[in-house]
Amino acid sequence: MRKFAFQTLILLLLPMVCHAYEDHRGWNLDSLEREAAKWSWSRVEKASEEEVNEYVILVSKLSTGYSNLDPERSRYYALLQMRLGERFGGGNAVYRGAMNVGQYFFHKEQYDSAYFYYGKAAKGIAMKEANGASESTLDDDKSRLYGSLGNVYAMQDSLEQAFRHYARADSIFVRNGWIESSSVLHYNLGEINMDACLYDPARAEYEQALQLATQAGDSLLVAKARYGLGRYHQATGHTGKALEELTAAYSYFEAHSLDETVGLKDTLSVMNAAHEELYRHARMLAIGAVLLLTLALAAFLIARTLKKTRQELTETSAVLEETIEELRPTEQNEKPVLTEQEVAIARLLAQGKSSKEIAETVHLGTNTVLWYRKRLYVKFDVHSAAAFTAEWIRRGMDSHFQG
Repeated sequence: MRKFAFQTLILLLLPMVCHAYEDHRGWNLDSLEREAAKWSWSRVEKASEEEVNEYVILVSKLSTGYSNLDPERSRYYALLQMRLGERFGGGNAVYRGAMNVGQYFFHKEQYDSAYFYYGKAAKGIAMKEANGASESTLDDDKSRLYGSLGNVYAMQDSLEQAFRHYARADSIFVRNGWIESSSVLHYNLGEINMDACLYDPARAEYEQALQLATQAGDSLLVAKARYGLGRYHQATGHTGKALEELTAAYSYFEAHSLDETVGLKDTLSVMNAAHEELYRHARMLAIGAVLLLTLALAAFLIARTLKKTRQELTETSAVLEETIEELRPTEQNEKPVLTEQEVAIARLLAQGKSSKEIAETVHLGTNTVLWYRKRLYVKFDVHSAAAFTAEWIRRGMDSHFQG
């Protein structure tokens, strides 16, 4: 991700005079090489200044033309261009050749070698300045060099040095009103800060890039800046905002899919991650809602059960108190309170009837009669049928109930 951002920065930091060249795809590189092959160093030494300049231009075209087709051959012609400039005092040839070689080593991730040739490029700028080059041309060259040096330091994680060089490049952009280049630079700084997990500085850089891109009216740079903001919001957990920014960027990249395949791919990748995060949050919320509903239902059932249990306990307590009161042994001369059923059973029991006989008489189950007998024993404070009969007669219970 960082390297792609650097490549974008490099392309947009190319000096404006490069646009004077014809697109290398329109050149016949084989024809140019056949022409270059006619030159030897001895011929160069004998050639006029005008002829040497033509040869330097020829070599420069070959270096540029092969930059994508054959990097090794491109480097060969860039080195030749630089040496021709050093030999004949051509600061522009030194600068361009050295920058191309530096870029070759940068893409090979040989950063020390890249730094060495960027130093050569700085000498080429000094030569051009001594020869009276225009301030605009020098600013072009310096801004590209500062940006490239910043890239080298950034790839080596020397961020302080990288930011210092980027700031020098940006000061040139601001001074000349090169808004697009400044937007690209701030976007690149946002990418570097994001890769270093410096989220607040990254957001500030992306927002600056977006402001400049909007001011310049460059829809591609706007899309890139919004993609960067989408990355920031995704990394900091603001998934909704991330999708808003990414969707805006995607609409541009999709409309220019043939030219912006990398931007489209990167945007889709972050959008998919944001959607997955959104779905994960939705699943967690759904699970949380189900759990809350389950807990609420459980709490309701528990409360209802507790209320019912409390009511039952209250009723049971009252019944127990009543039963205890009823079952409390009476004094010997006190006549206990009996129900009609208890009186009927007590009389039969006092007559010496068995539980089975009593059950048949009163039309109750034997176990029920046994339960009544126990209640009667408790009320009369006795433990046997004989004792009950004696106590029943002694207290005159028959006459009591007849009266």
